[in-house]
Amino acid sequence: MSTAATLAACAVQPYLPGGRDYISSLGIVPDWAPWAAGVLGLAAAIAIPRGVGRRPVVAVGWIASVLLLWAAVGVVFDGFRAFFWVTGIPAGDFAQVDWPGFLTRAVAFIAAVALARTVLAYQRVTGAGCDRCGRRADTVAWQAAWPGYAACALACVYPAVKFYWWLGGGFGRSADFKETGAPVMSLVLLAGSVLLALALVRPWGRGLPRWMPLLAGWSLASVHILQGLIPVFAGVNRMLGGPELPFGSEDDNFLVIMAVYGSWSLFGLSLAGAVLSYGRRTRTECAQCGY
Repeated sequence: MSTAATLAACAVQPYLPGGRDYISSLGIVPDWAPWAAGVLGLAAAIAIPRGVGRRPVVAVGWIASVLLLWAAVGVVFDGFRAFFWVTGIPAGDFAQVDWPGFLTRAVAFIAAVALARTVLAYQRVTGAGCDRCGRRADTVAWQAAWPGYAACALACVYPAVKFYWWLGGGFGRSADFKETGAPVMSLVLLAGSVLLALALVRPWGRGLPRWMPLLAGWSLASVHILQGLIPVFAGVNRMLGGPELPFGSEDDNFLVIMAVYGSWSLFGLSLAGAVLSYGRRTRTECAQCGY
């Protein structure tokens, strides 16, 4: 089970070589989060086939999923650091990877996705709809195009900030920002994000194999939601008695941080809505219920 693997990763992490802490020291993820997530997730997974009450199983399952996401915060940074480490592209400290922490965060993210899918499947089987697809004859599935267009607009926020700094703007500019050339990669990512969002809502997107927009959409949405939640999780940890935030409301770059991370989160949520709508518009008839 992936939740059990999370507990195992937490247990062995202190004994693995090569640790370099650059996440928990920022006050984003408390030490107890992955442990609590693993225990609750394992409890939910064990309870599902044993006929325990539906409501407590669903509640515990979703709480564990959120905690697993919390424990996974930083895995995107780990991925970028690993990329620079493997390729040898000069990136300074950003090419140094906390491999033990990367393991725990990666396992926690996989466990979060797996547990959420399990809980959704359990809700479907125990709900009033079809056991296979969850559809009901008396309901109309939500479909909308506006999330895709919202994702297009939100995808522009971060590249716009990068171009503003490149052009010499100083508002909210981080002291660590030392990019001398044009932010070409940001422009490429922007173009890819906009094309993907449009493929989910425009007719020409139907010409692609169905799995391509779904896989790319869910992957990109997950990455951005996870990144966008970093200030939220950091704030929650602070309210629970954790260390001071790595940024404060009086810092010069506070508004930019909120705009960037907020746009990532909203982009991810909008893209997820577009993917969900696309999946419902393009799905085939259920072999069990006929809807």
